[in-house]
Amino acid sequence: MAATHLTFDDAKVGMRVQDYWGCCGTLRWMGKLEKNNSPNKETGKFFGIEYDDESDNPLRSNGTWNGCKYFECGPRKGRLVKVGQVYAEINTERVAMLRERFGERVATWHDFELVKFCIARQFDMEKVYEMLERHLQWRGRFQPCADEYFPQTIREDYPCGYTGTTDYDENLIYCERPGNAGHCQPSEFVRKYTLPVIARWHACAIEMGIARMRATNYRSKRVCCIVDLLNVKAMSRSMIGFAQTLATVEQDNYPENLGCVFIVNCPMFFCFAWKLLKIFIDERTNKKINFCAPNKAVEAMLPVMRKEDIPNFCGGTSNKWMETANGIIGSTNPKKVYRGEDYSPPSMTSEELNETQLRADSESPHRSLREGEAPTTTRFIAPDAVSLSFTPTSSSKSPEEPKMTSGAQSSSDTASGKKRKNGLPK
Repeated sequence: MAATHLTFDDAKVGMRVQDYWGCCGTLRWMGKLEKNNSPNKETGKFFGIEYDDESDNPLRSNGTWNGCKYFECGPRKGRLVKVGQVYAEINTERVAMLRERFGERVATWHDFELVKFCIARQFDMEKVYEMLERHLQWRGRFQPCADEYFPQTIREDYPCGYTGTTDYDENLIYCERPGNAGHCQPSEFVRKYTLPVIARWHACAIEMGIARMRATNYRSKRVCCIVDLLNVKAMSRSMIGFAQTLATVEQDNYPENLGCVFIVNCPMFFCFAWKLLKIFIDERTNKKINFCAPNKAVEAMLPVMRKEDIPNFCGGTSNKWMETANGIIGSTNPKKVYRGEDYSPPSMTSEELNETQLRADSESPHRSLREGEAPTTTRFIAPDAVSLSFTPTSSSKSPEEPKMTSGAQSSSDTASGKKRKNGLPK
C-alpha cells in the first residue's frame, strides 16, 4: 500500500514526521491559517514542523512568522507545511526493507538515495521494488559514470556545470545552456553527437551531482537546474528526440533528483511547444518547472536562491558554473571515453583518437577507434516504441539526421522475415 498523508485526526504534536520531499523532523504545531498570516500566502490547515536540519529557505524560521509565534524551535529549523504534504516518518523502516531485499547491490548507497525511489512511488513498496530492480539492471548495462570523457567541443556547443553553491533548500545549483546562445542549435547538437552519446552525457552530469550530494552526506538532496534557451530557434523533430532522451534518463533512473527547474530567456514558441514536450515528463516534475521570460529570471529566482548565486546569463552576476569545471561535464582525459559494446563514441580530433587508440591496443577488449574505420549503427529505443537509428561518421563529418521509424515492421521486412528480437525492423 502507498503511504497516505497525515490528517488532523491522525496527527499528534511530538510525533516524528517527514514531508513530501523526504525531509524529517518533529511535529510541533497544527492549526488553520488565513492568507494574511500564512508565510506563503496560502489558506488552509497546516502542520508546524521542527526539522532535523537547518535551512536558509526564507520560509524557515524559529517558529515565528509575521510576528506571531506558533512554536519554539532552533533557528532556521521551523516551517509551516500544508496538510497533504506531511507523512508519518517511515524512511528508516522502508530503507531497512530495501537493504534487506537488495543487499550488496545497494550497500554503498546513502539512505536518502533509497528514499528517493520510495518517494517516486509514494512508498508503495511493490512498485518501489520493481523500479529499483529495473534501475539496478540498467546500471549494470549502461554503466553510468561521473568521470567519463566526452569531446571537448561540447563545451562550446552546450556548456554546463555545477556552481559549487546551493539554493535555500540546499539543492545543488546546476546550469546549462543548450546551443550556447545560438552557437549550436539543438538539432545540430543531435546530429553532431547522436542521442546515445547525449544519453550517456546527461547521465554523467547526474552522476556528478550524486557524487557532490554524497560529499555533503546528503545535506544537499536534489538539484536546482537552470536552463538558458537564449537564441534557441524553432522546434524540430531532433529537439523533441533530444528532450525525450534527457527526460527518459532522468525519470526512469534518477527519481526525485530535481528540486526545481528554471527555464530562462524562454522564447514564445517554446511555451507552445511545451504542450508537446511535457507529455514525456511526469506530473510531479512538471510542477517543479518555472518558465521565465527575458529579463524576468532574477525576480523569479530571488525567493529560491541568494542574489549572488544567480547566473550571469539570466541577469545575475555569478559565473561560478563555468569556473568550477570550465563548462565541461565528466573527465578531460580522452582515455576515459566509454567503450562499451554496440556504442559508437562521437567524432574526435586526431589527437584524441591517437590517445584512445593507444589505450585500446593495450587494454580494451572492445573494437578500436582507428581513424577511417567503418562505424557501426547504434540504436536507441525511445520509450514510446519509436526507433532512432544513428550511423556515426568519421571525425571529418557530422552524423546524419536521426531517422525515425515506426516500431512496427515494414511490409518488406515482414515479407522477407527479417525481424529483430525486440520486434523492430532490422
